[in-house]
Amino acid sequence: MKKLSKLFITILVAVGLVILPTTLKVEASPPSKPASQAFDNKIVKKIDKEKIYNHVYELSVDIGIRVAGTKEEKEAIDYIVSQYQSYGLDVEVQPFEFQRREDGEIVTKTSHNVIATKKAHKNHDTGEIIYVGSHHDSVPGSPGASDNASGIGVNMEIARILSKMPTTSEIRFVTFGAEELGLLGSKHYVSTLTEDEKNRSMGMFNFDMVGSENAGEMIMFTVDGERNIITNTGASSSLRVSDSLTYGQVGRSDHQSFHDAGIPAAVFSYAPLEPEYHQPTDTIDKISKEKMEEVAKVVSASIYQLARKQTPALDHSNVAPEPVEPPYEDRPL
Repeated sequence: MKKLSKLFITILVAVGLVILPTTLKVEASPPSKPASQAFDNKIVKKIDKEKIYNHVYELSVDIGIRVAGTKEEKEAIDYIVSQYQSYGLDVEVQPFEFQRREDGEIVTKTSHNVIATKKAHKNHDTGEIIYVGSHHDSVPGSPGASDNASGIGVNMEIARILSKMPTTSEIRFVTFGAEELGLLGSKHYVSTLTEDEKNRSMGMFNFDMVGSENAGEMIMFTVDGERNIITNTGASSSLRVSDSLTYGQVGRSDHQSFHDAGIPAAVFSYAPLEPEYHQPTDTIDKISKEKMEEVAKVVSASIYQLARKQTPALDHSNVAPEPVEPPYEDRPL
């Protein structure tokens, strides 16, 4: 009977028919920030910056310089494949050829893309595709800790987290070869997409140079300087898990290939760039675990926002994401 009375009073309070005594303290609803109050907490709280750092160490220290077409790049590819497979994802290695000059002669080399696919939940499949990309090669002479082992580390950590989560969209985690030679890997990958796949593509999140302690603040770049579903979703997520994000205009990374194919895309980076960019000094000792963790949280929350299983409870939740249009910032990469 006591339980029924309490329930009855609770209902009356809820509909405004009973006024609580002034001595009873009523807590206000918590804000939607930080992420502990947000719907995507189940994703964000699982991000492990140590795991990201370990990937960067493996790629930039244990393997080292990963120029496209070399055995070191192949070692990196084998490592990436093994990690994606350990998450239970379907993995494809996609070879492609390119030419470069060595010792005064033009030689043909082979690089590879790695595609790890997380299928949509079979009972809630919208048919849409989300891409999460980063390049695994480095320039000659540089171990590429920030550029771009950091991007690969974040990519693989998000894959680990989302691999077991039900989603309504297919998610393809892709690492590209020969980015440093002119976006060759991503251009090849996009060229293999069918028109149906392009039509079903929701957007592409790209990571490039997301780890240096000497770089500036996080920013999203689009090729044309216009907002799109990626920037707007990234800005929405940033309000819940980080600081508010701005966006700017830059190509020159693998998001360019998707943009050129008509797929909304943006690259997440920190700018201005670190002084170690494309230098032998782009080493593990200058990597910030916190910066990699920050971008991993923002983008994992963004992807979950786009690919989550829809429920009425989420749609009416006061901590569900709201659309955000980030401000433009003319900041050089």
